[in-house]
Amino acid sequence: MYYEVNNLHFIIKNKQENNMQYNNALEVVPNWSLEPNQVTESEVVTEPVIKNWGGNKDPFMKIEKVENKWPDGTINPMTYSILGEDGTQFKDTTSKYLLVSNKDLVDVVTEVMVNSMIDWKHEKRFFSNKGDFRDIYYANDTGLEKSVSEVGDLIGMVLEITNSYNGNSRAGIQVYFQRLACLNGMTSKVYGFGHTFTHTAQNINWEEQIIQATSLLRNQSEHRLGRFVEACGKLQKPIDNTEIKLIREKYIPKGTGSNQLPGTQFGQLMDKYYEDGDFTAWGLLNAGTNVLWHADKLTNANFSNNTIVVDGLLQYGKDTYDAPFVDPNQTDMFQS
Repeated sequence: MYYEVNNLHFIIKNKQENNMQYNNALEVVPNWSLEPNQVTESEVVTEPVIKNWGGNKDPFMKIEKVENKWPDGTINPMTYSILGEDGTQFKDTTSKYLLVSNKDLVDVVTEVMVNSMIDWKHEKRFFSNKGDFRDIYYANDTGLEKSVSEVGDLIGMVLEITNSYNGNSRAGIQVYFQRLACLNGMTSKVYGFGHTFTHTAQNINWEEQIIQATSLLRNQSEHRLGRFVEACGKLQKPIDNTEIKLIREKYIPKGTGSNQLPGTQFGQLMDKYYEDGDFTAWGLLNAGTNVLWHADKLTNANFSNNTIVVDGLLQYGKDTYDAPFVDPNQTDMFQS
């Protein structure tokens, strides 16, 4: 919508901070393309609303640590609640709990990303109704892309800001990988890196920790990406039902434990694997990450199970890879 103030025309525009849209606040910015007193149709410039893949709560709502009360209304000095402005009580805790808001964490990491000389683009936001938070970006930087020549794919980098209000996870950043052909995120404890911290008073200087940990972001990313790509190159081998049985028993075991994949999700993985028709270990990995990364609604289990699939299959590739034999006595046919 245009406004005229002192012969200057203005457009109502969604307010942004560091390219991050936090709410629907508006600011007025000059539209210098119009001549004074020029009449035009109304126009509203809006940015796309970022979908919350984890629930329907505002991830940047005001959050507080408040003292609990006894039934008679007096203050209980021993316990506190983590309370959202919408009335959600995310957690009961103690005075030692360090509350870090999603907004404060995103603000600090965004500043680091801007100064990293890497073009980070927003990809996905997750905030569960229970208080788990993930904000995910990919590196739009050809310098942080490497080809897995053995399988004909290109891999890039992903940065995730993670936090929770319920005690389920630490706060901080994690860096992992992405198959660029289909934008499947590939989370990995073995090959990824980052810095996370507990919500305790000893980490009151968490902003400084994050800035120091990410000061070498580009160098670390290049190194870790190289290792990951090398590991991916060992998955080009075709696999049959015997190999799939081995993978299921040893590398992606069935169950609901910390390093186990439930039967339902393994079944979805196999359906996608047969649908895609790439009957290699690499095809199996991509089927799994596709199912887990692109689900209509994400849960924390999608991310942890992604790691189980990725790290499990990369370990399988490492254990079963047969390096091409090169005869040291062989003479190059083109050598004179």
